[in-house]
Amino acid sequence: MGLAGIIIVMLGVGVWVALPKHSDSSGSLDHGPVTVIPAHAAQVPGSFAAIKSDATTSNLWGRPAPDVAARNSRRSGFAWILRQLGATEDQLNRLANLDIAGVISELKQKASAGDAASVNILGEIAYQNCRLGRDDATVKGYVDSQIRDVLAVPAIDSSWFSTVMRDDEAFYKKVYDACAHVDVDEAMSWVKARATLGDGASLWLMSMDANNMTEIQQRLREAAAAGFPQAQFDLAWAIIGKQDGAEGTGAGRITAGDMLRASQAQLSRSELQLAVCEYSGCDGVAVDVDAAIKHAREAAQRGSPDAIVYIGPHVPAGQLDPNEVAAWGLVQASLEQRGCGGDVFSIRSLTRIVNTLNAKNISAQARALAEQYWRDYGSQMMSTIGCTG
Repeated sequence: MGLAGIIIVMLGVGVWVALPKHSDSSGSLDHGPVTVIPAHAAQVPGSFAAIKSDATTSNLWGRPAPDVAARNSRRSGFAWILRQLGATEDQLNRLANLDIAGVISELKQKASAGDAASVNILGEIAYQNCRLGRDDATVKGYVDSQIRDVLAVPAIDSSWFSTVMRDDEAFYKKVYDACAHVDVDEAMSWVKARATLGDGASLWLMSMDANNMTEIQQRLREAAAAGFPQAQFDLAWAIIGKQDGAEGTGAGRITAGDMLRASQAQLSRSELQLAVCEYSGCDGVAVDVDAAIKHAREAAQRGSPDAIVYIGPHVPAGQLDPNEVAAWGLVQASLEQRGCGGDVFSIRSLTRIVNTLNAKNISAQARALAEQYWRDYGSQMMSTIGCTG
């Protein structure tokens, strides 16, 4: 698989998820890999326990209080898709603050009256978090195992980590309890009715409930044609992954490039993937290294530094400063330790953060650049991702 395929697969398994819907081969609730690059030990103390806790997270190196990190993880996990479906910032705040039942109750009332945004938001929560969500016992077993095993990893502050995990456990329980009052079939019937009217968001939601690949692809193409950004991104992913039939046929054929360009203004991850395609080439995107670097930088400034971190080491000498690549890797780790990195907190993810922020082979120039990027773009990145602290 080419570099473009690797990046988009990683995005598919680890992008902006609030609840544990995927699992690795061991059955844990951990998500896909996170970018890790070397960082400088002189600037940051030698263990996660020593990294400064900073409730305001106003600097690159500050680690938020555990309740702030857990809330960020929840809020960004909802924001990545619910914003596209029409959620308000107040709704995201309430979900992150554990008012799950209250939000769902209001969504049900408005959805039953035909409010389009409420229908789609409720459909997403009902399908992903109620139908596919895990029960209390499964979540508790995972949390207990993580808290037990963290004691064997001295680089991680076990008290901080344990508090985050217990906060998450309380959140999952709230979701599980609220889902007891959700009729998933009813919610999806409202979504289906909207889909028949050509609602792009509803068509995208119906693609998840399809019975076969042909039906999934057809609904995705319809949702993409209606202008729904996530459908456009998902189709690009399917085409780059060479999913048979994803691009359609004849006059209706689309390319990955078509879909990424259509959605890049709305989704930083589409611009990220476009940059990777421009570097290595993919369906509908010609190789253009200068354009790749431009889009990778823009995506990074919007909170998606993966492209510049991944393509940076492969760009011919002189086209991209290695210090810039290293600096964006530090920024990425800083986002992750705030709960804004698209990966649920786990021993594995925290170990990657520790290794990145405490590595010894990064230059002073890269360190200074990272701090500049955080000053210039930190607030913008966190807002785009959906974090608030």
